[in-house]
Amino acid sequence: MKKQILTGAESFEKIIEGNYFYIDKTLFIKELLENKGDVTLITRPRRFGKTLNMSMLDNFFDVNKDSKSLFEGLNIMKHENIIENHLNKYPVVLLSLRKVEEEKHKDAIENIRILISEIFQEKIYLYKSKSLNEFQKKKFYRYCSEEATEVELKSALKFLTSCLYSFHKKRVIVLLDEYDTPIDSSVKGGYYKKMIGFMRGFLGNVFKSNNYLELGVLTGVQRISKESLVSSFNNPKVCGIMDYEFATCFGFTEEEVKDACGIYELSDKYDDVKKWYDGYRIGEQDIYNPWSIVQYLSRRKFRDYWANVGGMDILADIFFKGTPALKDDMAALLTNKPIKMKYVEHIKYPISYKSDDIFWSMLLNTGYIKPCAGATEDVFYAELVNREVKNILTDSIKYWFDTQENQTPKVIQQFVNCLLNGDKEGVSETLNKELLNNPSCHDFKEENSYHMFIFGILLALSNDYIVYSNSESGKGRSDCLVKPNDKEKFAVVVEFKHCRDELVCSSDENATSSTKPARSFVKINEILKKEAQIGLKQIEDKVYIHNLKKEGYKKIYKYGIAFHKKMCVVEMEIDD
Repeated sequence: MKKQILTGAESFEKIIEGNYFYIDKTLFIKELLENKGDVTLITRPRRFGKTLNMSMLDNFFDVNKDSKSLFEGLNIMKHENIIENHLNKYPVVLLSLRKVEEEKHKDAIENIRILISEIFQEKIYLYKSKSLNEFQKKKFYRYCSEEATEVELKSALKFLTSCLYSFHKKRVIVLLDEYDTPIDSSVKGGYYKKMIGFMRGFLGNVFKSNNYLELGVLTGVQRISKESLVSSFNNPKVCGIMDYEFATCFGFTEEEVKDACGIYELSDKYDDVKKWYDGYRIGEQDIYNPWSIVQYLSRRKFRDYWANVGGMDILADIFFKGTPALKDDMAALLTNKPIKMKYVEHIKYPISYKSDDIFWSMLLNTGYIKPCAGATEDVFYAELVNREVKNILTDSIKYWFDTQENQTPKVIQQFVNCLLNGDKEGVSETLNKELLNNPSCHDFKEENSYHMFIFGILLALSNDYIVYSNSESGKGRSDCLVKPNDKEKFAVVVEFKHCRDELVCSSDENATSSTKPARSFVKINEILKKEAQIGLKQIEDKVYIHNLKKEGYKKIYKYGIAFHKKMCVVEMEIDD
């Protein structure tokens, strides 16, 4: 039955009571009870249903609620033993730290103080009861009235579990959503040491050696290292995106998405839905981005919905702090080539930019890349998740190029104008004399490096043009494709070639010391010219202009551009 879609909703109770669209994830409860440790930490990318699932757990377990009607007809109700023994049987504390994103430590602590006050006020019946003595009530009141010091806040959750246990005579379930947000924000704000010290006490007091704790569940994005934080827990069971536990509990499976497309009469769009929003791999389970799927079902348009939910700082770090090799690998990803990485399970803050594997592991955790099919070891090949993610990375590259100090808009515009107007000499001159001489030649080690460099520049084009990288066309994938919105204008196809040092050196082995500089320049030019012509021939042989012709473009510039360090040769033909 087609139900109204409530986008952005993260309250289980609100969704069920309002009879809104919901993909049943209640078997998460069963799997959690069957695989529980004292403390379970589950990491998933942003907007992957973590908060909604925590809301579901709260409604299921909380002794102060009568939730049976909420779960009627859902999968968990088929398990009578679980319903009899666990439904509304425990005192529960639910806290989300997702909005603790302040730039200063004192403001972050004040935000946490307010959140703690709200939780204590929700349990005000404890203060009014006879289960607390006079001293406990005074302490309880300080938390309620936002008077607790930073030191007192560290023991707030532990104290609350003791109060709940005194009243209910049952151990407490503590649910902590987005546990790593304050830590991530502290890294950006420069107060990491203060925050990590606070969080060790805040989490350690409630999750380590706490006799009042029945079960602890934490969710977040990154797996923060034992040295930084997790050692403050009692041997937590950590379940990340490389692990099999809870694989289908967060995000949507292929079957679930197919069913949803059928319900909303979008079955004919399923193949496109898969290209845009599929591709996440949890354990060995293919998973769709739930946020983007729900947005698409509601709006019925393919867009980069996930790009607008934050968490882009890691991409900025790659471009501004990453090594040249890291940028080469990023270029490879954008040209649909996998990169080799070693997965680092626990992220140690502050981040060291000396290890590229840290970057790739963080990108894997945040949902930008995934292990290639069949990856089973810690070292494996990874690739971009889907089209939506590729678009997000492309926009990040555009931002990076826009903010490069030496990339003056005038030079970029000159290059773009020459390319769009078929000015081969102008393209060659702006590249050789200006653009290739700004970055270090050591940044250009592979064909992917030049590809990314030029692609980034072309992203400066106005909205009158659309730029594609490695777009399927004819019998293969063209390196770069520029399509004007006005089909009377020229479209552009570019094929890049890179001449390695060994090829250039071997061609000049007979030169003497006196003639070598002049001969080397001539030889390199000759080699580059041949490579550029090979690029043109590849455009012809693989029929890269076929789709352009089919779409109605009658005039096309074809470029072959061959590079060696800071030199290039440009060849161009016109198809009209």
